[in-house]
Amino acid sequence: MVEPRAMNFAVEIAARGIDFPSFRRVYYSEEFNQEVAEAVKLKERSQKEFVTQPDGKERRRVHVVPRVNLPAAVQKLLNGQSISYDEITVFDPATRSATFAVESMATDTIQVTGLVRFLEDAGNVKVMFDGEAKVKVFGLGGFIERYIVGEVKSRYDHVQRLLQEFIDQGRMHKTTPLSQRPAV
Repeated sequence: MVEPRAMNFAVEIAARGIDFPSFRRVYYSEEFNQEVAEAVKLKERSQKEFVTQPDGKERRRVHVVPRVNLPAAVQKLLNGQSISYDEITVFDPATRSATFAVESMATDTIQVTGLVRFLEDAGNVKVMFDGEAKVKVFGLGGFIERYIVGEVKSRYDHVQRLLQEFIDQGRMHKTTPLSQRPAV
């Protein structure tokens, strides 16, 4: 029997001393994303697709291979396969929001989805993530959901710190937007 529930999560990060256009340039830059990948110990983080859709929305597919120490119960489920997934975001410049979804070999079993809102106020930008992790594994679903949510929250602690360092060090003007980088 499958466990029919999900774990909701919310993450908020804030950046001081930056307007939204500059924030966006940093947040979606090659340099920032590579520093984040290193800080959160990813084996790989590479943009596979960037498309501006006819309605002006921007669709990104980023491939991620994390370095994780998985609990034994989860490792057993993987049968020796490594974890990798694609983050698909669709950013709407008109609403300053994005939907996100994680796709992997286990998409039928593990689903992570949500909404990101970017709010600008007096030279500061706040990013608010509202998401849901849903794992359909009898007996382990809740455990794996808590693990996923813990990983997400931990990684965004690093993102906030690195983002503020980028701003404070004036590196926001020396970035290459991922949209200008060819997909690999």
